[in-house]
Amino acid sequence: MYYTPGQLRGTVGLSKEAFRHWKRVVPALANGRGHAPSFSSGDVLASAVLRQLTDIIGVRIGHLSEIAPAIFQVCNASSLDALQNKSLVINLQERSCVSVDDHSAPVGELVVVCALAQLVKALRFDLLNSNAQCRPNALPPVAVGEPVRKRGVR
Repeated sequence: MYYTPGQLRGTVGLSKEAFRHWKRVVPALANGRGHAPSFSSGDVLASAVLRQLTDIIGVRIGHLSEIAPAIFQVCNASSLDALQNKSLVINLQERSCVSVDDHSAPVGELVVVCALAQLVKALRFDLLNSNAQCRPNALPPVAVGEPVRKRGVR
């Protein structure tokens, strides 16, 4: 399933202005096709991880532009189900990212470990709610009753 830029922004919590800036510095976000659904659930997860790095750690998104492709690659390599019980180990010096089952001993001088369980749970809830609100009825309701008879014969 693919998500629109508006769904990605709403789920991750980015304003329109912030999203425009992120699209300039994060190549994976620049690939969106206007308002059409073009972002995978992995893209949404990677964006949420980047959002946590900017909000909680205080790193500017421009400084994460070199590590962002590795985060997007790992988040898109597996389903949300497969990633739910894993953690991302992000090595900022080597610009690498791997998913691991345990985060007991990450190696490197500047390593960030991001547990995905709560993040995936929150994203699933938000994405399901955004899909339910955006999905229009395919057909309007129709009253069921006797068929209407035409008057007059030609």
